[in-house]
Amino acid sequence: MTFLDSSTIIEYLRNDRTVVDYLDKRQPWWTSTICVFEVLNGLAGSPNFDPTEERQKFSGVQALEFNEQLALEASRLQDASIKDGSELSHRDAMIAATARSTGDEYVVADSDFETEPLEAVMDVTNLHGDD
Repeated sequence: MTFLDSSTIIEYLRNDRTVVDYLDKRQPWWTSTICVFEVLNGLAGSPNFDPTEERQKFSGVQALEFNEQLALEASRLQDASIKDGSELSHRDAMIAATARSTGDEYVVADSDFETEPLEAVMDVTNLHGDD
């Protein structure tokens, strides 16, 4: 199984060949409900925006809900990140905690999660390593 960041879902939907080629061999896919919001939020305000219809475009990605146990883990990850000088955004801490809870590879398409505290406790793969 593979846990996808919103950046990866967006690039997959854009048919980014690097992302598509990497992910097509690594199903099933998981993400956070927060990532679902981030993907859909990027489309909000577009003509004829329908969140249900847009969600169907990546319906093969199973969303995991954020809960109290994940809130505690997000706080632990944020604490380590602050102490490291690489504080995460609140949403990124929650997403990273959800990804970590699966024990699966966390695939991103930006450098937001390339921090020592995260990479020390989870497998983060950045498909756009130069970003």
